[in-house]
Amino acid sequence: MKTPREILLRYHQAASPKLDSIRAGVVAEIATKPCSWREMALSLRWHLTGLGAAWMVILLLNTDPSRGALAKASRVATAEPRQVWASLRESRRLLLQYTDAPVVETPAVPGRRSEIASEQMEA
Repeated sequence: MKTPREILLRYHQAASPKLDSIRAGVVAEIATKPCSWREMALSLRWHLTGLGAAWMVILLLNTDPSRGALAKASRVATAEPRQVWASLRESRRLLLQYTDAPVVETPAVPGRRSEIASEQMEA
């Protein structure tokens, strides 16, 4: 039994020489015709226009008319580390309380190394 490929190849076998001659003509035309920089630039004009428009949109979106908002945001005081640590411990305690898990006291925050070294020297 013949495969569909074999049937198609035999059916279109007569068109093969015509296609070969068309292919040879196109390749010869491309090989003899030099491509100038102007033709290449004209072929890319729609692509370059699109990229230029995209960059214009990006630049438009990046311009911030209110520089004062950035200055105000930088002046916002941040919490001290001890306050952050205390709020984290409190939220952990509340979470454990609401989930009915046993509350385990966490040890206090250790001091600085310089303080620990001075305590050891005094003892």
